[in-house]
Amino acid sequence: MAAPMLDRLATRIENRLKLRHYVLLDAIGKYRSVTRVAQQMSLSQPTITKALADIEDIFMLPLFVRTRRGLEPTAEGEVVLKRARLALLDATVLQQELAAVQQGRQGHLRVGHIPYVASSALDAMWEHLLSMTPRMTLMAHEDTSLNLMESVRNRELDCAVCRFSHQSIEDEVVQVPLYGQQAYLVVANDSAQRMADMPLPEIAELSEMEWIFPPSNTPIRHAINAIFAEAGKQVPIPVIETYSIRAISSVMRRLSRGITVLPGDIARMVADTGNAQVLSRPLKWILPPVGLAWLRGSPKAELAEQLAGVISKAMLKQDCS
Repeated sequence: MAAPMLDRLATRIENRLKLRHYVLLDAIGKYRSVTRVAQQMSLSQPTITKALADIEDIFMLPLFVRTRRGLEPTAEGEVVLKRARLALLDATVLQQELAAVQQGRQGHLRVGHIPYVASSALDAMWEHLLSMTPRMTLMAHEDTSLNLMESVRNRELDCAVCRFSHQSIEDEVVQVPLYGQQAYLVVANDSAQRMADMPLPEIAELSEMEWIFPPSNTPIRHAINAIFAEAGKQVPIPVIETYSIRAISSVMRRLSRGITVLPGDIARMVADTGNAQVLSRPLKWILPPVGLAWLRGSPKAELAEQLAGVISKAMLKQDCS
């Protein structure tokens, strides 16, 4: 699109585009039918058709085409739909922020974290957030690193404590490394004593054990797969894939040759249940680093930076003690 056309488009968007247009676009993107959208919004079909024509006139482009399956977004329509959903999500978050402030709170923060986050890191984060005056309302969400990063990009979370990999580096998301974790083998009680008397084996030498793996889309799983591949060994088919500490502990009680790889403090939590033991020596490889991620330019960027400093300081203090 030529520069004069881009200037004209910018003026039309600034002067004519409204939040209600995004509401309509989101509904059309969801239902792909003027009839269904009209029913859902309690409006007539001609009203919906005219409103869509007005929106397309603002953008000077067709955003949808009619097909046998209904209204399908064009390439430009897909871009506009994504921005519409983000704008509507921002409006919802704004409502939550205002509701919190009206109740005497400082605002609202949506934070995510992986299941294997260090207890000291979580404790430091919550201590900081809950000591703020006035307090914020908080929403916590636990998930895999991949899903957390996607939620940050989609503005569904303000920040997330997750594990970084080389593939996760990108410009739109700020990623601040906080700490590293040492990996340990955790073995079911029936096999732990036998293995404790042996030199620490390489993971790839344990392919015949009954493995518990983290989900396939996690940095730890990628690292484990790489170790087997580099040793020329086939990656074992796990008995179960899980990130749940309770599930790991329960499964260990039922597997005589059960084995998994966990960060040190998480490994001790599983061992404390009495269903497994941690081999005393750490493995020779380091887990991908844990850090804090947030969207560049986010309204919560300053608070996220504070949290990164608080967590880093807590983890450094733990290492020195």
